[in-house]
Amino acid sequence: MSIRDTILKAGQRSELVDVPFWDVKIEMRGQTVQQQYAILDKVRDADGEIDGMQLALETILACSYEPDTDDLVFDPADKDSLSSADSQSFNVLLRAANRAAGFDSDQEVEGRLKGTSPDETSTG
Repeated sequence: MSIRDTILKAGQRSELVDVPFWDVKIEMRGQTVQQQYAILDKVRDADGEIDGMQLALETILACSYEPDTDDLVFDPADKDSLSSADSQSFNVLLRAANRAAGFDSDQEVEGRLKGTSPDETSTG
């Protein structure tokens, strides 16, 4: 199989996350490039600033799957309820979603909040 075929057939990274407070396991999947930029466009205001809470919520909505299925755990109507959820449990999911999306460090996540790519925030 060629390198091209290998890359184009590869899926997204994922991580099975235990959320003890909610007594559930959720599969957090990485996003496609198209999904990442669609979310960034959705959470950017008229001045180009990114709303961090909306970015976190949209990320959780897009990345949370029932384990071993293609079923999303949440739908857009759950956004208000998620914003009132236990923050520690929410942050467990958010950190896993960021890892699955390739944002492995706090610096890369901060860059995402500013709308820059991981390469632009890297110090070398």
